[in-house]
Amino acid sequence: MNNPLVTIIIPVYNGTNFLKEALDSALSQTYQNIEILVVNDGSTDDKTEQIAIEYGDKIRYYYKENGGVASALNYGIQRMNGEYFSWLSHDDLYYPTKIEKQIKAINKNINKSRIVYSAYDILYEESGAKESVFLEERYKKERLENSVFSLLFGLMNGCSLLIHKSHFERVGTFNEALLTTQDYDLWFRMFRGQKLIYINESLVISRRHSQQGSRTIQVYNSERENLYRNIIENLSNDEIRKLYRSEYNFYFKMTTFFESRGLYEVYKYTYNKLINIENNVMKSKDWRKVFNQLIEYPSRKISKICLFGMGDYGKQLFEELVCRMIPIHLFIDNDGRKWGKEHKGVICISVDELKKCKEDVLIIVAIITPKLIVNQLKENGFANVITLQSIEQILLETDPVEWLVKQRKEINSVNEYRLINNYNNEIFEMIR
Repeated sequence: MNNPLVTIIIPVYNGTNFLKEALDSALSQTYQNIEILVVNDGSTDDKTEQIAIEYGDKIRYYYKENGGVASALNYGIQRMNGEYFSWLSHDDLYYPTKIEKQIKAINKNINKSRIVYSAYDILYEESGAKESVFLEERYKKERLENSVFSLLFGLMNGCSLLIHKSHFERVGTFNEALLTTQDYDLWFRMFRGQKLIYINESLVISRRHSQQGSRTIQVYNSERENLYRNIIENLSNDEIRKLYRSEYNFYFKMTTFFESRGLYEVYKYTYNKLINIENNVMKSKDWRKVFNQLIEYPSRKISKICLFGMGDYGKQLFEELVCRMIPIHLFIDNDGRKWGKEHKGVICISVDELKKCKEDVLIIVAIITPKLIVNQLKENGFANVITLQSIEQILLETDPVEWLVKQRKEINSVNEYRLINNYNNEIFEMIR
């Protein structure tokens, strides 16, 4: 068994609230051959340095002038002795077996430089609630091991990674000019041409709290726009086809993704690429293929199709289905703040309200971790429940309707979307 040294680097800025917990989680690793570097990025509080120094020779502690998280990580990388790098944000935590399980996964492969990442838990600091993000609940493992898939859709948690030092020698380190997207910028340069290893077990706890850079740093959205634009522009045609079979499908997928996330500049870029690609008009046999996949999946005939989740994933799936001639009749959600609201003419209601017609409704669960919701719906007597993952292949194999896609730019009012949804419903009734 290969037993390499692993360097855990903890960059910290004003980490009084969380640093001790992060350090304790690093020191509690069941894998013993580790070193821990704490890089204090010019903290202005009184206790960050004091907390780190109290650990004595259990860690290596460094202080530097403030330069941002990228500069602190690079400072640590330059001083690491380990064969592998593992990042731990000062406000996050490792589960005890994080490093052990990742080293075991690497040791199963001939190529010891394979990059590993895992599922993770989200801890909401204000409420104390915890949510597990198991990506295999929604995506096939082969897609999660694709070099750029997880990056494009923001699925990867940087602290869940284990990276061989040779990758830094190959592509360099973090871009210190970036304040919030330095991680995904590096991962894109590093992962291309690699086959990743994904472990479908939560090995990291990622905190969500009010002081995170994504909430406090003003350039967050503009950096995300630039990051995605750079990724899209640099992907090869071969990489695009491996992701979504054709350029047309790829640019449609990215357009709906960026629109649902409010990234409007890069949305306009991908939409303009999309409408300039020549594509065959969707044929009636393709309509039937999509309908049959949805309607014949349960044992009964369906008269209504509903999306569970009126968040980013639900709105994105709404667009993808409408542009494949599938009408969406309702949104449902557990969040009472969304009840009564509309998205492009389709209203959101509660699960209880939908019980009145549960026998003839098909619910597609459109959230990143659908398992608990599927169980909830079935416990409430809904027999016809599927997930986005279960219909992903049919979406890959059938392109959206070209004329409808090209109309999207001209569709500005809710009434126009209602007309399209009504037209889709007429086809739905005819084919059904």
